[in-house]
Amino acid sequence: KKPKREKRILTDEQLSLLLAAVPEYVRLMIETAVSTGMRISEILGLRWRYVDLTLGIIKIEERFYRGETGEPKSERARRVLPLGLLKDRYKQHRPANADPDHYVFEDSGEPLDDRTILRNVIRPAAKRIGFYFEGFGWHSFRRQNITVLQEEGATAFEAMEQAGHSRPSMTG
Repeated sequence: KKPKREKRILTDEQLSLLLAAVPEYVRLMIETAVSTGMRISEILGLRWRYVDLTLGIIKIEERFYRGETGEPKSERARRVLPLGLLKDRYKQHRPANADPDHYVFEDSGEPLDDRTILRNVIRPAAKRIGFYFEGFGWHSFRRQNITVLQEEGATAFEAMEQAGHSRPSMTG
């Protein structure tokens, strides 16, 4: 099976420029995807009950995709991921009265729509900065995480675990 387009990731400079050009909540969503390898549906389905700011971890137990809340994509997609340096950012993002059942990224109690953010915020910013390419979207950030992990020495199996893939061939 041949891919429709070349699979690309952003350079460190492009990522920094993009992060500086988007609102804070979108910045945190992008940083989460790049840092953890989470799917956008997992980021949008993240509720405060799955974020442990004491341990600095996120539990993937739910996803939100195109208006539907449900189980993660596969059993392997259920995983625990470290927040790392994002732990303090999540502390700042968390409302003082955050209900455990509320979504981390929401508007009036409802999860945000990935297409709207991509169309109205991320792609226009990438075009203004001058590095937009066909196929650029949420998966580009997830791909960034998986690629960098492997470049830094992670095995295909370690990257597969981080990504929540069922097969190492999918991670490749």
